[in-house]
Amino acid sequence: MRATDDPTAVPAHDPEDDMPLAELDARARADAALRRIQAGADPAREAFDLANTMNDEAVGRLTGALRRWLDRP
Repeated sequence: MRATDDPTAVPAHDPEDDMPLAELDARARADAALRRIQAGADPAREAFDLANTMNDEAVGRLTGALRRWLDRP
């Protein structure tokens, strides 16, 4: 039996797990959150952090678009 076949084996540490969520794209953020949940993190907290980050990005994009639109000649 290989180590990868053991469902109780501790997953390898992924460097993305230590990066701030804002530095990762949406797919990488979701993957990192799932890995943390599988490693024992609180699912509600991970979902909250993920939603908060995505909401912040959406507001930032909207704000930027509005500023560009209002600043045009």
